[in-house]
Formats: sequence, C-alpha cells, structure tokens
Amino acid sequence: MSLAMRQPRRGWLVLTVVTVGAAVAVAVRAGTGDVDPGGLVLGAAGLVLTVVSLYQAGVAQAGTDTDAAPLADRLAVVIRKHEEEVHKGLLGSSTDTIDLEFGFLPSPAHRGTGAAPHGTLKDVAAYYSALRPGRLVVTGAPGAGKTVLALHLMLRLLTDRRPGDPVPVRLSLSTFDPRRDSLDTWLAEEIARAHRLRPASAAALVDARLVLPVLDGLDEMDASEAPGRGSRAAAALKAMNAYVHGVVKGQLILTCRHGAYNALEAAGLWARDASRIDIAPVGLAATEAFIAARAEDPCRWTPVLEALRAAPTGPLARGLSTPWRLTIALAVYDESGPDDNWAHDPRELCDPAPETPEQVRDRLLHLFIRDAPATGGGKAPYTRRQVDTWLTTLARYLQANNAGTGEVAGRRLSGTDLVLHELWPLAGPRRARTVHVLLTVAVWAAADVSAALLDDWRVYVRNVALMALGALLVAGPPWPVPSRLERVTVGTGTGRRQLLNGIAGGLFWGGIVVVLDIGDVVGLTIGLVYGAVLGLLGGALVGSGLAGVLSDLPEIRTERGNTSPRAMVKDDLMTGIVTGLVVGIGFIPFYWYALSPVLALGAVLIYLVLFGLGGGRALALLYNRLFRCGFRGTLDLLFRPWRVFGPLLRTGAGPALGAAGTRYVVLLLCTRGWWSDRALPWRLGRFLDWCCGAGLMRTAGTAYQFRHRELQEFLARGSGPAGGSGAPGGSASG
Repeated sequence: MSLAMRQPRRGWLVLTVVTVGAAVAVAVRAGTGDVDPGGLVLGAAGLVLTVVSLYQAGVAQAGTDTDAAPLADRLAVVIRKHEEEVHKGLLGSSTDTIDLEFGFLPSPAHRGTGAAPHGTLKDVAAYYSALRPGRLVVTGAPGAGKTVLALHLMLRLLTDRRPGDPVPVRLSLSTFDPRRDSLDTWLAEEIARAHRLRPASAAALVDARLVLPVLDGLDEMDASEAPGRGSRAAAALKAMNAYVHGVVKGQLILTCRHGAYNALEAAGLWARDASRIDIAPVGLAATEAFIAARAEDPCRWTPVLEALRAAPTGPLARGLSTPWRLTIALAVYDESGPDDNWAHDPRELCDPAPETPEQVRDRLLHLFIRDAPATGGGKAPYTRRQVDTWLTTLARYLQANNAGTGEVAGRRLSGTDLVLHELWPLAGPRRARTVHVLLTVAVWAAADVSAALLDDWRVYVRNVALMALGALLVAGPPWPVPSRLERVTVGTGTGRRQLLNGIAGGLFWGGIVVVLDIGDVVGLTIGLVYGAVLGLLGGALVGSGLAGVLSDLPEIRTERGNTSPRAMVKDDLMTGIVTGLVVGIGFIPFYWYALSPVLALGAVLIYLVLFGLGGGRALALLYNRLFRCGFRGTLDLLFRPWRVFGPLLRTGAGPALGAAGTRYVVLLLCTRGWWSDRALPWRLGRFLDWCCGAGLMRTAGTAYQFRHRELQEFLARGSGPAGGSGAPGGSASG
C-alpha cells in the first residue's frame, strides 16, 4: 500500500475516533435523556467498524468505477442493441433504405482533412474513417435523412469496433446549456443519466476520450431558424471547438439543418477542424429504386412515378424529395384496410395535382396520424381523437419550449425530449411541485395515525409538523433523480461489496435508530437482540438489491440493454415500494408487541404505500453522507436520534425513494380534464410506448421524441386529424 493511500485512511480513523469520543463525552455530560448510554456506546463502536469497512470498500470500488476500458466495451454492446431498435423503428419492417448521396462542403477556414468530394450512405463509415481528426458535420434539409445517416454510421462503427476504440453515443443538444457546463461536464452528466452509470464512471469515459459524441439537433437549440453569434447554438459550437484530445480537436459527429448551419457560418462560427457533408435531395432514380424495393405492389405507384418524370421540379417532386416523406408515403399507401383491401390509393398524391410541396407534406402527415390506431403498434385501445389530442398536447408543449419560454428551476426545458419524470412543468411548475408536497404530507399524515395510538395526539401533531417540513425538503426539489433496484451476484467483487454495504448499514440502523427508539418499550436486552437480528436480515436484503440505490453503485443493465424511458419511472416506484416492504416487515415484531397483530400486519401495508409514494431520497443522501462522504449529520444523529429522525423515518419520509416516480404520478393528477386543458392519458408511458410501435414516436436514451420534427410541428399547428387543416381536401376526418 502506498503512502498516499495510508495517509487518508489514517485520517479517517483518527476522525472517527475523535468524533465518536467527543459525541459520547458531550452526550454524557449534557444528559442523555431518553437515549440509553449503553446503546449509544454500542452504536458508536459499531459506527467505527462500519465507517472503516465501508471506506475500504469505497477505495476498492473507486478503482473499478474509473477503469474506463472495460466499461467502454460493455457500454458499446448496450448502445448497439438500443440503436438497432431505433434504426429498425425508423425504417419500419423493411431493411431497405435510400442510398443517400452527400457532398463535401469546405468550411471557410480551419477545416479537417481526408474528406472526399462525394459519398453515399453505404460507404459513410469508410468516409468517416478517412477524416483527420474524426470530426464530421452532417447537414441537410428538414427530413433529408440526417438522423438515419448518423444512426447508420454509429451502427457500422459499433459493428467494426475494436477494444480501445471510442464508443459512439447519440445525445440531444437540446439539453446542453453552454453557459453553465463545459462540453465534457455535460457529456458525462448525460451519459450517466441515459445509461445509468455512476458520475465518476461516465466522467472517466469522457476524460479518456472513449466516447465519440454524436450530437443531434444543433438547429433545435434556438427558436430562430437563423441563429447568430449570441445564440445557444453559437455557444455550443464554441464549446465543441474547445473540446480537445491531447493536442488535436476531440472527435465528434454533429447534425444540423443546413439553413441554421449556414447562418452560423455567416456569423463566423463553425466546427473547427471538422469536415462538413451536406445530404442531397432524393432524385428520381433513387425514388424509383426505393419504391421498387419497399412497395407491396410497385405497379400501384406507376401514376406517381409518371407524374414525377413529367415534372421533376414540381410540387409533388419537391414534396417527396426527402427520405422521411417517402417513408411515410409508403407507410400510408401500402397499408391494408379493415376489409383487407388497400386503405388508400397512391394516385391521390397526384390527382388532383398538389399546388405546393406543403400540401403533399400535410396530406401524408394527416393520414399517417389518423390511421395509426388502426394500422400500427399492435393493440390500440385508443380512438383517433384521443391519439391526436394527446400528441397535440405534447407537441405544443415542446414547441413552446423550443420558442424559448425560459428556464424552470435552473434548467432549460427541451424542445424535443419527453422524459416522463421531468415532464411535470407541462402541468404548471408551481402546481406540480405544490401538489407533490401536499400529496406527500397527506399520505404520511394519514398513515401515521398509529403515533396517536402509541403515544397521544400531541405527539401526532408534532409528527405532522415535522412531516410538513420533511415534505418540503424531499418533495420540493424540482428535478428528482430516479432510483432503481439492482439484483447482484454475491460471487462477484461488486456483489460482495454491495452486500457488505447493506449489512453494515443495516447493523448501524438496527443498533442506533431501532434500539434507541424501542429500548424503553421492550427493554435494552431485547432491543439489542432485536436490533441486531433486524439489522442483519434487513441489511442482507438491502445489500442484495437496494444498496445499489443507496450508494449509487455502477451497474450497466446489459441483460436489458438501455433503460427505457418508461422503465425508469417503474423502477423508481418499485424501489420505494420494495424498500417499504423490507422496513415494514422489520417493524412487525415491534408493532405486534406494542399494539396488536392486526396493526402489525397493517404496518407492512402502510410502509408499502409510504415508501412507494413518499417522494425524496433523504435516506439515500444520509447514507452517502455517513458512509461515503464523512460524518456530516452524525452528531445530530447520535445526540437526538429519535426526536429528530424518528417521526420521519417511522412514516416513510426517510427511505422514500420514489421521488421521480411520484412526480410522474403528480403530473398525471394535474393533467386531468376536470383540472387542466392539457389532457394526457392516465398511462402516459404505455401510450408513448404504443406510439413508438406505431411509428409516431421514437426513443433516445431516457427520452421519447416525435419520430420527426415535421410531425411535431404539424401537430403543434393544430393540423392533425382532429384539427382538420391538414386533412386531404381541407376537411376534417376522424
């Protein structure tokens, strides 16, 4: 062991002994009151052993967390599986794609090297590999296929990846605030959140440059379609230019609409040392090849192809000049109706002839949304009007954010991403947080009636007052972080350390909190035995599944791939419920002894509800402060354990880990039709999952996104089937 390792460990030991000694001396001299001195001394001794063991485990864990190379290898597998699903969702049931063509556009100065004049989608991986440094900017018209090209490039790089190569990670720039964070900091935060890594692990990957950022949507950072030098997009470009790897610029891939990027270049800002490619419109030959490969009956498309040949620059040709519109055209006109006949005839695209490309766009989007409940996504327990209404609510919320409505609680709201537990500002920022606090207090107060039975109503009133304060602390924070359960294998080093964390923490709480609270009821000896048994059993349960929540251990869920947006909320609620079940079972003997078997069994149900709906991560924070970050809060815990923490712990305020899930529940409560004009379904996550299956939405990390920006803008204008303006012929239908 090096001297550098020994000195901090000695410091911890000295600090532990001094702190505990001072705590005991002060407590004895001041009078212990309701605190039994024997229990205090035993708890203090247990605290010394706990801190030492957990510090040693933390040192070992820190080395594992920052070993970036194997972490990158595992992350590559997870991302490949996820992006394959996204790629499949964009293309539909067929793997045939339009072989997009692109051309190289030189930057005004400080450009990269190795770029060929032209390229295609099929050879984009080889094209990128020749760039020095590996910095690529992909531009094109709306719907030109920038996302498809970036996904195709990512999958080819992941397929051919060798150990030590960087892992391409796709991120949405809509959440990047260059005024607050550097690109390194933001990348680490987003990767940790999207892929459920510890912040230290994500930072290690970024610092080692084992992450290839694929940054989507530079044009979506500002409301203006022509951002200037004072825009967020300009600040983001400056941050990218400051992103280096040694003595060269760091690798990255950037997508942007060419109008916005041209405006930034005109203002003197561009990605330095990068090669820019611009995707060309889809030509007639590519359109014919795509229809021949994808259409069920290509002969049905003959009138459309003849119209395109007759007017290659007309409204119809310009309306079908992007891969996105061609894809939804095939999706709309190749679908069968209820009687197994064709639902629509492609001839409708050219008879009558459209007057503008926008008419073609709106016709396709209208039919695409209207027919989704009948044709896509498997079972669809929704009407056409419900689908249109709910999607319009979400689209208008995003468009309002995109228009620059400002920040909420220090965070700029995204104009493209729908993260379930962060969607609460849609219901009104003040309303959602107020309802969260009131709901927490109401549930805790209803469940803590047992305090009046055990003590008296004055104790209950005091508890409710503490609950109100606790609710402000644990339900008031604006952006709760989801928790999760992690099943571990004790045969692994990480599993053993996690189990050790759980047992040590269980013994600590059993010896300090439980014993000091119930010792005056059952006696010190029985209390010590009960606390030790409860600590061992509860700690083992926590260590096998919940320590990953409390100590935030790094685990990539390789067996399930990326955590889905909906699964994050479910995991958070399940964490709170299971934690409540564990603690509720632990308190059965005490309630059985002090009250009755009926109340003992009722305590389990109470904790089950409280911990699942309590909101907040107070115990997690306290656990980290005690066992990973030193001794903040320890003196208060030793001096007045039950008077301060008892009511909150007993009613679930302490370990209530379902904060993010509860905030999502509050969003659903606040978007009922009788309270808000922004109606959403009760099971919003299930609805959005169905929309992904129907081709209306897609997932990007922990967020849902509309499948295309044009679809979002179309709905936000009120042009959906219920709105009527986008219907063929200008009439509303369904």
